[in-house]
Amino acid sequence: MPRLKPILLSIVLFALLLGGASLIGFVYLIEPGSEGRYQYLKTTAKLMLYKYEYVDTLTGRESKRLYEASCSRQCHSRDVVERKARTAAEWEQIVARMGASDRADLSDVEATTIVEYLQKHYLSNVPTLLPDDTMRFVKKHMWRMDFGESDLYFDIIYMPQRYRYLMPYLAYKSRPSKTDETLFVIYMNTHTGMVPGWNLADFTSVATDGGDDVKALDWQVLYEDGQLHHRQGILTFPGIGGEGGAQEDMVITIRPPGMRERVFYWRLPVPDMELAAEVKQEGKKE
Repeated sequence: MPRLKPILLSIVLFALLLGGASLIGFVYLIEPGSEGRYQYLKTTAKLMLYKYEYVDTLTGRESKRLYEASCSRQCHSRDVVERKARTAAEWEQIVARMGASDRADLSDVEATTIVEYLQKHYLSNVPTLLPDDTMRFVKKHMWRMDFGESDLYFDIIYMPQRYRYLMPYLAYKSRPSKTDETLFVIYMNTHTGMVPGWNLADFTSVATDGGDDVKALDWQVLYEDGQLHHRQGILTFPGIGGEGGAQEDMVITIRPPGMRERVFYWRLPVPDMELAAEVKQEGKKE
């Protein structure tokens, strides 16, 4: 037995030396990037602890590392992820799909952090699922926006009857509506603070050709992110026509508490999409 002790001690020392050499070699072989090897290892360890909720928060740089390690390095090139901005709801749906156990295998806290990073840096105020030609038509004839006040931005899409088949692409988890009521899809976004929890129906009205204001009937929230930076919903008014016949102007006025009023204009009726495309093609030929 006494003879075994030096042998065991030698084995332990050899194992420690081998482990130390392996660790040094591993650290040396790491591509440190701009942050250096020590910081790289420190951040990697923190992200591992964050995955299992032993760490509560990440810095902005650490959130970026998490996104890059989970998405643009593990699954896709950065061009694939970043070349097209998405709405807040679309990023949430994409990360939920890509974060499944058979893909990126993200924990809930990792998925939430990546969604918030993408919403902050690659945000579109309007949906991106429709073909480019269709989206250009929507933006020209149905979509209106303002430039914001107090970092609160409105994007409003008028939904005529014959274009409500587009609603599943324009409004989160919505369906085409056959109601005679007048519908608008509304996005509210802010880059700082939180979107106020208003009922837009309380202070929004619509009028056509200088007629009396018609008050909204209902405001239905369809989506809001966990940080309350983005909200989306459908604002409903009594039917006001505008589907055909003589041309007329339509105006929506939003009077937010404590802010200036926001005014948005449309020229009705919205033209036929296919006809507009044909006129565009004829113009190119000439």
